[in-house]
Amino acid sequence: MKKKLIKKYKNLFPDFIINLYHNYLFFLDRKKKEKDYKQILYETQTHYNDVEKSIRNKGNSKINFASYVIFDSTFCGYGLMDLMLQNESKYSPKIVIIPDTSRGNINMIKQYKQTKDFFINKYGEKYVLDGYNLDNNEFIDLSDQFDIVYCANPYDNMVNKIHSINYLRTKNILPIYISYGYHVDKYCYNSILPLLEISLFWKVFADNKIAYNDYKKYELIHGKNVFLSGYAKMDQLEEFKKIQSSKKIIVIAPHHTVNMATLPLSNFKDNYDFILDLPKLYPEIKFIFRPHPLLFTTMINEGIWTSEQVNEYIDKLKLLNIDYSIGGDYLKIFAQSDAIIHDCASFVAEYLYTGKPCCFFAKKDYKKYFSKIGKKCLKYHYITKNREEICKFIEKNVLGENDYLAKKRDSFVKSNLAINYPNVSQIILDKITLV
Repeated sequence: MKKKLIKKYKNLFPDFIINLYHNYLFFLDRKKKEKDYKQILYETQTHYNDVEKSIRNKGNSKINFASYVIFDSTFCGYGLMDLMLQNESKYSPKIVIIPDTSRGNINMIKQYKQTKDFFINKYGEKYVLDGYNLDNNEFIDLSDQFDIVYCANPYDNMVNKIHSINYLRTKNILPIYISYGYHVDKYCYNSILPLLEISLFWKVFADNKIAYNDYKKYELIHGKNVFLSGYAKMDQLEEFKKIQSSKKIIVIAPHHTVNMATLPLSNFKDNYDFILDLPKLYPEIKFIFRPHPLLFTTMINEGIWTSEQVNEYIDKLKLLNIDYSIGGDYLKIFAQSDAIIHDCASFVAEYLYTGKPCCFFAKKDYKKYFSKIGKKCLKYHYITKNREEICKFIEKNVLGENDYLAKKRDSFVKSNLAINYPNVSQIILDKITLV
């Protein structure tokens, strides 16, 4: 009924009236959730107080810490792992690979293997545990082995029940959340911050002051479990150095939202062929194709492409000497590149840390989908709305090195984004260390 009403009268009212109505409905819905979940939220936080006391009473025992990870590309715990591995007399860290159960069995197995292989290569088999048995399709509950669990994704509808936050909250565990992406779009505070799961964490670590205030405004428990730490994911960027290259390197990063009405950012469906033209237009540039990890899965699931078409496209990229980058940590690519062309949400903030020119490939009315911090970040991007403008960015701002936003961008990052950078992980570790 609400949707029909909006559709009928949309053209009769200005956007701000429609937005006021949406906000009114949103806060009514949140109030209802606060009432419905009042008891479970109270019981959970009371339970965490008891768990804290239990961990503190362990005395000099190690803190058994786990990272529950679905996607290697959204993992923000590298800094935490490194710090804990430097002090294994005090910490026993593990990576638990858990499957994505929301996008079909084929994708679940493929992603599980990819994520597991990545972390074994990075840390060794000793530190990587299975949350799923591929041979007999069994989900494995390891929760009784840990004191604190970092959940790299906060969505219970993506995982099996025994890997959910709603399940972990009932155990003698303190679950924490470190945001895997900047809250640069309105989808975050309309759809993510009010999630029950966010309010069920023991600690949530906010990236910046605006995000911290958003938690207070939109979270069901109004930020009571939120701590302003800074953005942990970017800590590792400091470790990577630019490698000298005879060619400029540009990252092409399309988002996965090809058919997402609530966040229609991705231009890939209409411009995939243009990406293939770039090496021909600019042979003096090396291009790296770094799609969102869900882009091709979405293209297949939405019936836009078949798996054969996806494979054909990837083959074409390779034939044109476009590097195809998937999985793992992309910060090394950021550090070694000279610029980015993208329509990804998180990269709106993340790539600014590099100090290099950023091109945002914008769709019509793109600003209305971005949050306050997102709009601020976009001011330090070169906004392009068509292929001709992208070519202009490449020729003028990259090859011509006319990066006239550089100084203002650097000042903005230092003042607004890079809070506690590159020591955010240490601040988080200090906050969760109870023994």
